[in-house]
Amino acid sequence: MIALLRRPAYFVSRALEAMARRPRVALVATLTLAVALFVTGLFAAALRGAERLLGAWAGEVSISVYLDPGADLERAREAAADAAAGRRVEAVSAPEALRRFREALGPQGGLLDGVKPDLLPPSIEVSAPGIRLAEARALASRLAQVPGAREVDYGNAWLEKLERLLGRLRWAGAALFAALAAGAAVLVANTLRLGVFARREEIEIMRLVGATDLFVEAPFLIEGLLQGALGGSLAAVALLAVAAAAAPALAGATGLALARADLVPGSLVGALVGGGAALGLFSSALAVGRELRRR
Repeated sequence: MIALLRRPAYFVSRALEAMARRPRVALVATLTLAVALFVTGLFAAALRGAERLLGAWAGEVSISVYLDPGADLERAREAAADAAAGRRVEAVSAPEALRRFREALGPQGGLLDGVKPDLLPPSIEVSAPGIRLAEARALASRLAQVPGAREVDYGNAWLEKLERLLGRLRWAGAALFAALAAGAAVLVANTLRLGVFARREEIEIMRLVGATDLFVEAPFLIEGLLQGALGGSLAAVALLAVAAAAAPALAGATGLALARADLVPGSLVGALVGGGAALGLFSSALAVGRELRRR
């Protein structure tokens, strides 16, 4: 181990030399890792964009507390103001709710002529700009305790379904990464075994003169590490290019101010490069370890 630490440049040069002698093997291993990491990164970027969209939609909701017809509107407003301190709280009577509904219908508002003014229930409207979904849920739970409250609505019917869908997609993303990582590791390991096999005579000589397994393995491990880091870098560059092209279109479609960094943050780029290096190192260790055990 001490000799290994004293001569890192030697092992790096051996790894680079091996990659230069077998460029096709190195290219296949690098591209295999790059494709697997790119697909995983693309899924992660799409999931991140969906989470950003969910947060934006949750922040635009207005919480409505629908009251029983005979509820004390002013008392309910005061209780809601206490529960939602710092937010704008408005009491809406049944006739006022009907008037707003008529205005919302526009030219079709005449359809409500002759309708009783208490058709719609009175309500308390709480303005909650910039609120997160978890905060909206907690606030809705407090508002449900308002005297006379019958139902609290903050768009939870579809927001919570979307949140559950994103939760399932996270698990699907983890399973996808595991499957791609396992497949890439096996494929890259088999590819790297070609290099180990091509240098079998050299390995035999090194072991005959007393070289330890770690000394023999080190150049192969560094080779796998470099190929994995390069594959991760290629995947990150391709993902950044896709995000740069897609961000303006997504911003126009959703109305959100989306930038490339919103979809592919620095942490994701680092994860791709670091994950590629780790995957390449594991694949190399798998290949060379299996070959050395056979001797």
